[in-house]
Amino acid sequence: MSTETDIDFKPDMDASAVIKYLRKNPDFFVHNPALLEVLELPARYSGERIVDLQYEALKRLRAKQDVMVDTSRSNMSVQMATHEAILAMLEARSLDEFISIIQDEVPILLDIDMAAVALEGAVDSIDMSADGMPVLLPTGEVEKRLGDDDVSLMAHVEAGDPIFGAARDLVNSVAIARLYPSDVMPAGLLILGARDENTFNPHQGTELITFMARVAEILIEKYLENSDTDV
Repeated sequence: MSTETDIDFKPDMDASAVIKYLRKNPDFFVHNPALLEVLELPARYSGERIVDLQYEALKRLRAKQDVMVDTSRSNMSVQMATHEAILAMLEARSLDEFISIIQDEVPILLDIDMAAVALEGAVDSIDMSADGMPVLLPTGEVEKRLGDDDVSLMAHVEAGDPIFGAARDLVNSVAIARLYPSDVMPAGLLILGARDENTFNPHQGTELITFMARVAEILIEKYLENSDTDV
């Protein structure tokens, strides 16, 4: 973020140096709007061929500030929705209830079209539950999907991937997060899918999805420790 202290002021600094700095930092006045109140900008003109620099500067500043406000509101909305989804996950009292919350409630809370958790197991292909959601993955599927990454965000995916289960022909954008293995839990995936392209994209932050995956790990491990079910 640009600030007033970014400039290395020197006694011999001339206008060209200031111009060079502002060209490299076009958002300087977005982060320092108070300066516009003390700057001497050209007076307003009414001629058709003369640009009102003060008006244009203020208009661009307001436009950029509006974008920043909209982005901030959007990020806050996503953060609140993710927290609500995690709180819903924490209410589960068993693994079956947890899976149901992931599949039924999390998509509604996150405004997406499908969500699932699937763990690696002794299967040759992706194994689906009765309602068509992935439950078990072949050994090595997590590594195949993520490599060394913890999260993969894809703005567009081709239809038909079985990892999206019954929604395989609907999902166009996806987030996949790694679930780390433990003594009682194999490796797995948290899968989030949306029909709208660019719902997820590689330029987005992954902190919230990573946090959700870590919570899912803790809960699944707890349920498996308290269960006699073999995975």
